[in-house]
Amino acid sequence: MSKQLSQEEKTQLVQAVHSAVNHYDKSKRKTITQACKDVGLARSTYNRWRDSVQENINETGVAVVPPPKSRAPKRNGMSLPAELQKRIADMARSGLYANPSQIGKALREEGVSVSDNTVRNKLESAGLYGYRTVVGSDGTPIKKKVILR
Repeated sequence: MSKQLSQEEKTQLVQAVHSAVNHYDKSKRKTITQACKDVGLARSTYNRWRDSVQENINETGVAVVPPPKSRAPKRNGMSLPAELQKRIADMARSGLYANPSQIGKALREEGVSVSDNTVRNKLESAGLYGYRTVVGSDGTPIKKKVILR
């Protein structure tokens, strides 16, 4: 099925499959797979819809139509909470840490699950980590990635 169905239509299809599987005349009963094929529904889709319909049956046995649930993630998996981003920036500005891995290690010791690469990426996006030219021991300039203060 290529079009989006409303919750009522999904409930009707689930009930149609259910009634075909549990027909009162044993000779007319069908398997779930056969009944799904008759209504043009994949078995896995039927199982998912059946579970959502069963969750929403009220005391009288009538299916209540819930609002559709989004299956999309609630936030980007790469995003950090704003307070943690601010904390990383404050730690970089403090001058106590020489590189992102030290900040990551300090946060992990406090129980915050964050990788060194994530800390580095957040510092780069905040403009606190990048290249700076330093003078090497032989007097030649060297471009080095450092925490910018």
